[in-house]
Amino acid sequence: MKKFIKLFSLILCVSFLFNSCRNPAYELNVLFDADVIQYKATLILKDATGKTLPNNIAVSISGTDAAAIYDFSGTKAIFAPAGVITLGVAPKLVPVSGKTLSFNVGITAPGYESKNIPVTIAFNQFSQVINVTMLQTVVNTPASSVATKDITLGVDGKSTVVTSFSTPNTGTVAQSTTITVPAGVQFKSADGTILTGGSVSAQAINFSSASPAALALFPGGKLSGDNVVGADGKTGTSFFLPAGFTDIQMFVGGVEVKNFSTPIAIGIQLDPTFKPQGTGAALKAGDVLSIYSYQTATGQFKFETTGIVGYDAANKLSVTFSTNHLTVFIVGDVVNTTTCKAPKVTYVAPWLNGSSAPLTVQILSADGAKVLASNTVLVTDGKVDSFVGLPPVAVKYQVLDASNTVLATGTIADPCAGADIVITVGTPANPVQNVTLQLNVVCPGKGSIVVPNFDLFYKVAGAPNSTYALLGTAVKGQIKTALLKVGSSYDFRATWKNEIKVVNNRLISSIDLSTTVDQNGYLGDKSPNGNKALLIEACKTQ
Repeated sequence: MKKFIKLFSLILCVSFLFNSCRNPAYELNVLFDADVIQYKATLILKDATGKTLPNNIAVSISGTDAAAIYDFSGTKAIFAPAGVITLGVAPKLVPVSGKTLSFNVGITAPGYESKNIPVTIAFNQFSQVINVTMLQTVVNTPASSVATKDITLGVDGKSTVVTSFSTPNTGTVAQSTTITVPAGVQFKSADGTILTGGSVSAQAINFSSASPAALALFPGGKLSGDNVVGADGKTGTSFFLPAGFTDIQMFVGGVEVKNFSTPIAIGIQLDPTFKPQGTGAALKAGDVLSIYSYQTATGQFKFETTGIVGYDAANKLSVTFSTNHLTVFIVGDVVNTTTCKAPKVTYVAPWLNGSSAPLTVQILSADGAKVLASNTVLVTDGKVDSFVGLPPVAVKYQVLDASNTVLATGTIADPCAGADIVITVGTPANPVQNVTLQLNVVCPGKGSIVVPNFDLFYKVAGAPNSTYALLGTAVKGQIKTALLKVGSSYDFRATWKNEIKVVNNRLISSIDLSTTVDQNGYLGDKSPNGNKALLIEACKTQ
């Protein structure tokens, strides 16, 4: 990888993407590497309540094919400027036919729930977008509620009295989780050490599985998992249909509690609209559901036990069980998908006319009541994709634009049968303008060079930063998009390594904005001489 890092590292002025050559008013410097990384995945992080994410987000890569994964700038250090993680595959380790790369992206930020996002990159899957919702651990959201409690310890590290606490019911979260810690329990760290101190700091987050927003908060960011240990002890892929789930953490003196000397009790209230797969009827007392745990550090789900549905003291349907360890717990049905073959999907959208548009593709339950999966897809006319990880049950799909207008709907009788699906994406009601932004770079004495691909974000000029959305991927220096309107002004943002560059209040004055940069052309109005020197030096490697 060191070789391609050295091939081409140049700070290019790309404000010409948004300006005519005669009126350059802004400069956006982006560090490009050589056009050698063909496969990439973009993870877009957002706070669950729309707040600005902290700058000190830590990202790590683990898993089977971690050695193949780099930051898109060509370094092993992974960056998340403005909450955008862009990953690339080493040129010599790209997926081939019949071989899919798999790895995990670990994401941590102070005050936020840690994330472990499983990612797969298949042969010819050159680009994908993964949305990741970050949850502050002490903040209620429309899909979650939080409770904290201090548990008093004796000098021997044992709980002194029975302690019980519950997450609150809120206007949008109607169910709760209750934790009961008996007297005499000792709290252990990951290595089995008994922890001592004045008290235990306990915290529980209960999630409303009935809320569409909870889908993004499910472990791994989706209901499918590829590291699931089932009731038979075998590891495979599965799809979760949760009736409820909760995340419980405890600390003694800043050290995380992982195990207990004797079990504690957990009661999880369930979504009353949940329908068990075995009956297809509304949830009722006496139904038996599976209970799984999830470890963020490993990204593994594991069958724990089964629970019988009953009514709790609040007269709500719930499951109560005991555990000697802490983790995320999920109650519901789990469908094995190990033998599934994903459907191949072709998008037909002639109105895009060679441009792209990031559209939301949702998978719904057969009755349309629940969202089972939601992904951002950069759709072009004729784009081929696949619906990976869905269960072998009938589902619906719908395609929505940025205004949540439904552009396509349909049904899939068996998402595990590997059928070919053609989705015709309807033309939006508003007039479509396909705006082209084009960058050409000419090296002295060598002619035009190919500009590597990069992602570009946009928002209406002056709008809050939380409204930045993906515009698209510049492929060989060009974006052709149906999202911009001639006569409107926008703010643009690009990231590279740990740098954030913006162009503010740029008017789209023409349907075709392009320019060529060379040593005698426009090289910016902030440091043109420096940019010229960098251009000439970088071109020596071409």
